[in-house]
Amino acid sequence: MKISPLLSTVVVLASLLGGGCLETGTPGGLQPPADAESPRLEASGLVTNVADGDTFDVEGFGRVRLADIDAPEMDTPAGKAAKFFAETILDGEIVYLDIDDLRGRDRYGRWICLAYVEDPETGELVNFNGMLVASGHAVVKDFEDNEFDPTDWKIAYRL
Repeated sequence: MKISPLLSTVVVLASLLGGGCLETGTPGGLQPPADAESPRLEASGLVTNVADGDTFDVEGFGRVRLADIDAPEMDTPAGKAAKFFAETILDGEIVYLDIDDLRGRDRYGRWICLAYVEDPETGELVNFNGMLVASGHAVVKDFEDNEFDPTDWKIAYRL
């Protein structure tokens, strides 16, 4: 499947760079405390369209805006690269969502979520928000008006 080679690359990059190579990255990278909880999966569905690096559509659910990250705008080469990265992993795949319990939707009506994809080789759920950051296609932007804290993110969770 298409996620496993990318997951390997992201894990290596995250290990080498610690997630802290980005100016707005979280202190100490993306490694959470050892007692970090598993994600609350509140919705899932097929990704039918990737709008840009941090926004996509889920069949039967609606438009999703990834929480606490910011990918470059589409009018830049980096924005096109972020969208390509997201399409490569998400397009036509099932995504599992942890929906923000504080706001739910943003001012544009998009659901604010942490998104997870399953690695078919390991069975782990991989935090796609963290993958975008670790791959250099987005930066952490900790919006304090949602339930999420990027310092608590893990890259992968066992099912």
